[in-house]
Amino acid sequence: MKKTFLALFISVFIAAPALAQDFVTLPDGHTALNISATESVEVGQDMLVASMRIQHEAKDAKVVQDEINKAMQKAVELTKRYPSLKVETGQYYVHPDYRNVRRESDSTTERVLDQWRGSQTLTIKSEVADDVLTVTGKIQDMNFMMNSLQYQLSPKKYEETRDALMEQTVEALRARAERVAKALGKSTVDIVEINVDAMPMHPRPIYARGAKMEMMAMSADASMATPVAEAGQSNVSMTINARAIIKP
Repeated sequence: MKKTFLALFISVFIAAPALAQDFVTLPDGHTALNISATESVEVGQDMLVASMRIQHEAKDAKVVQDEINKAMQKAVELTKRYPSLKVETGQYYVHPDYRNVRRESDSTTERVLDQWRGSQTLTIKSEVADDVLTVTGKIQDMNFMMNSLQYQLSPKKYEETRDALMEQTVEALRARAERVAKALGKSTVDIVEINVDAMPMHPRPIYARGAKMEMMAMSADASMATPVAEAGQSNVSMTINARAIIKP
């Protein structure tokens, strides 16, 4: 885990008979302090996520759906042999394709049904990257195409990073508040309000381009090489706003 930056914003309000509406009136010699800090770290991504799809086309919608159903069932059964994998199916979509046909008799154009197309997606994720790569390679041999292949932070690692950032940022806030107090000749700092906000994850994806349509016509015997992926870094940020009272 590498800390990349720490940004701090401070505003100080010297006690007066009546402060801004955000503050109650303070005794003489007390100072209201607003302080904001942002810390950011880059963390190694630890979960590999693959999105794949099966698609088929035929003159009959039932044939399209049957082929997709059988392919998806076979792929899901394969993933269940690997306990480390988390698997979910996605959008299932079947639609007609039309084409325009010119009538010789009256030179008019008629729109007629040409064929049916269908597809369904499958998402595979795991912290055991080798299992993801092995299984997706086998599923590609079943005529599935790769939509995307990317690393990201697992929820567990993200929360661990978030907790560590919160502790570090709170410590930085208190240290800076004490420095402000010392500069003002004060001796005591009480933090009376704090707001913690963690930024969402920003994984840097590594994509594998989907196979071209011509790949659908390849023989099942023409095995493909196993996909390759290397983990990158995700940036996790946290901003903390605090309100403190500095006393003599």
